[in-house]
Amino acid sequence: MVRIGNDDSAERVERVSTNAVKDAWAQTTDELEVLAEQRRENGWDTVAVPAIQTAAVSRDAGPKHNERFGIVFVVPDNYADSFSEAFERGEFPRFQAYRNEVSGAVFLVVEYLDPDTETAILLAGQYERRHVGGMLSAAADEGVLYTHAKTLNGTILGSFEHEGDEYEPLVPETIEPIGDTSE
Repeated sequence: MVRIGNDDSAERVERVSTNAVKDAWAQTTDELEVLAEQRRENGWDTVAVPAIQTAAVSRDAGPKHNERFGIVFVVPDNYADSFSEAFERGEFPRFQAYRNEVSGAVFLVVEYLDPDTETAILLAGQYERRHVGGMLSAAADEGVLYTHAKTLNGTILGSFEHEGDEYEPLVPETIEPIGDTSE
């Protein structure tokens, strides 16, 4: 049989893509630590959490997500108590987001800031770009996008609201909501 083409090209592309994603996650967690250290040096009580899983969740994910749509960060158990303690201390009226995209994945570090208590919660995660449109549809309908922190067993540790176009730094710029949205 005559061999046409290079059979290992798909494997090579997947390997390059996998390496790019691993490198992007390493860069994201490094950035998380640098940002957290800068806050600490400025006197802030800071909790920095690398999520074990992150997802852009739409209402299409099922009835339990009707009120829980948004970006969901799964917090490792060993960070849950420190996250909860910091969350209970503050109001977190401000946030800053740092975002990068690699191979269909969105890498994100979000700083939730409470200047009154000088408390900062930083979350790092990675979610799939292809799920953002449905999430944005729910956000457009409600006028708000949520970010949630939960444990692996589903316990919600805290939620943040991003009203109006305030959530734009959390999502890729070129994605539009799916379907009709209320205005």
